[in-house]
Amino acid sequence: MKGFNKFLLTAAAFFFCACAHAPAPGRDLAQPEIVEADGLAEYNVKDLAAGRAAAVADAKKNALRRAAELYMDDVSRAENYAAFEAGPLKNPQSYILKHKIISEGPEGASYRVSVQVWVLTGKLAAAVRGLSSAGAADKPRAALVARENPQGSAFAAAFSEALGRRSVLTIGDFPFARNAAAADTDEALLTAASAAGADLLLTASASAYASGAGLNTGFYPARADASVKVYETASGRLLLDLSRQGSAIDSTQAAAFSKALAAAGELLAQETAAKADRLLKPDAVIRIKVYGLDGLAALEKLKGQLQRLDLKKLRLERYSNGEAVFSAVPRRPDPQELASAILRGDSMGLELEGASPQEVLFTAAK
Repeated sequence: MKGFNKFLLTAAAFFFCACAHAPAPGRDLAQPEIVEADGLAEYNVKDLAAGRAAAVADAKKNALRRAAELYMDDVSRAENYAAFEAGPLKNPQSYILKHKIISEGPEGASYRVSVQVWVLTGKLAAAVRGLSSAGAADKPRAALVARENPQGSAFAAAFSEALGRRSVLTIGDFPFARNAAAADTDEALLTAASAAGADLLLTASASAYASGAGLNTGFYPARADASVKVYETASGRLLLDLSRQGSAIDSTQAAAFSKALAAAGELLAQETAAKADRLLKPDAVIRIKVYGLDGLAALEKLKGQLQRLDLKKLRLERYSNGEAVFSAVPRRPDPQELASAILRGDSMGLELEGASPQEVLFTAAK
């Protein structure tokens, strides 16, 4: 009996210890990262407190910018940065635990502060990832240049919307595609698409025309011819050259043309999606894991080293407590070759711990 009571007491002790140390539901277990940043504000002799507060606020935003950029890949940086400025950066305190002023004082017409900011990087990373459409970063990014006659957007809208529903392709919002001139050649558009970071270029055209007399019946039948060419921007190679027709009828010729163009866009998108998805195999992703990093400064240095490699894509997935995980798409999906390339360009004292088809693992020198 005494042994049984002793067992109960021991079990109870373990239970209460577990309760005492169990994390609260929903609590972010990732530790905040200390980020150093400077801030500037107008130096107002009559109101030093206001100038100091403004400089601290500027430093906090700069700290968040520095941390957020780590989670932006080179392809999405421009569009994500603009969205970050208009979104999360409007409420910076949501991602900051505390701050500490290291130095401060007037500097010419400005008041400068240097601060350490405790940034909730896990929460910030989630906000940055939320700036893009879900999964879009893992899909081939395509630029679409569409021309239609009569001018409008019936064909382009129907084609883009149907392709987005059915294909692995993601039609990106590229300024050069919106502003393309009718005289632009596919060669010129390929150069612009490559510079903008698009993986593929789609050049499409559609024309609608009357397919019968409508004056006597009160209805106007119409047909539309549509075609699309799909190029790989890296090589300039033509991957697909497709065409389809659409038809419609309506009480006005303009409405019939619009419906025919939309029908042609829908049918052309269906065929493009079916053939493109068979042709475009997903890139082989290899994860790069590095343990033992000493803060965000070391993480910035590591990312800089990795960006100098010959990679198709590189993105920081997560960083917490000295552990960084990157997803990389090398030109050749060989983990041993990737590991060797990382070590050849290393200045941080990385040590290779292992390599598998899905990941390579390193530890950073202390």
